[in-house]
Amino acid sequence: MPVGVPKVPFQVDEEEDATWIDLYELLSRERAIVLGKEIDYEISNSIVGIMIYLNMEGEGEEFHLFINSPGGSIMPGIAIFDTIGYMTSGVHTICIGQAASMASLILAGGHFNKRSAFPNARVMIHQPLCSFFDGNSLSHSWEIDELLELRNMIVNMYVETTGKPAVTIYLDLERDDLLLPREAVSYGLIDSISSDPFGFLDDQMIKRPITIPRRNRENGEPSTADEFI
Repeated sequence: MPVGVPKVPFQVDEEEDATWIDLYELLSRERAIVLGKEIDYEISNSIVGIMIYLNMEGEGEEFHLFINSPGGSIMPGIAIFDTIGYMTSGVHTICIGQAASMASLILAGGHFNKRSAFPNARVMIHQPLCSFFDGNSLSHSWEIDELLELRNMIVNMYVETTGKPAVTIYLDLERDDLLLPREAVSYGLIDSISSDPFGFLDDQMIKRPITIPRRNRENGEPSTADEFI
């Protein structure tokens, strides 16, 4: 059976009982966002909304976007990329498995000197693919024009984030270009290879004591014990 989003206990100050919340909600409280699936409008809108909220709630406080994605739709990916660019809070982008296609553009869109990848991660760039229409030959010329426009726009985004000449980007996008972390650093897609990517987490919040009901072995009555997560 499929595994749903895990729930974890979260203890609010001055409250006796823990509240069970989604893991990703707990991470967002720690200003950490996870892009861990194919990029579509649903995940894009969710991530954009969280980023806007975090930027408003703690302006100037940095947050982290962890990426493990095969890429996905162009416009939802561009929405995330553009939103990162408008954030006044520092945005760290970290590749934790793979950042392919549009996900690599989002990775490269992190703020200066805040883009990284795990030592065993992979980053892949290639030219955009899309299909706006299904089988309507009369629309093909418009589709081709739009695809070329999108390709030029994405090339300009890579030029802006990597510092590479446009002609180099055009040539490299002609094929799937899979990069090791050190190669991604050299290319300008990231700034470093992560050594302590979770150092920003608040241990006091995550390991806060919580009260969990338990059965007493002797009489079966509920008892409580402090647990740490």
